[in-house]
Amino acid sequence: MGWFSSSSSSDSASNSGAAPDRSQRSQCWESRDAYFACLDKNGVQVPGQEGEACKKENNEYKGKCAGSWVDYFNKRRVLQLRQDLMERRAAEQVASASK
Repeated sequence: MGWFSSSSSSDSASNSGAAPDRSQRSQCWESRDAYFACLDKNGVQVPGQEGEACKKENNEYKGKCAGSWVDYFNKRRVLQLRQDLMERRAAEQVASASK
């Protein structure tokens, strides 16, 4: 199995199973950022629950990133959002306790 998903892309790295180069990683990260920005704009926390709202961005993201990377980035997004929420709640509790 190669680094990149089995989309119809004709990247030589996807066909050869070679590790992505700097340019390919950059394209992956840019498409991920665009997809996550679309999710944020539409108020969606969990990737895949946006329906048709970010279909174009999601297709590009999945086409430019390895499937394992997509899974990792999606899980990392959810974990980071949860962590941020818990930190905000803890800060609010500290602030209210010190009043």
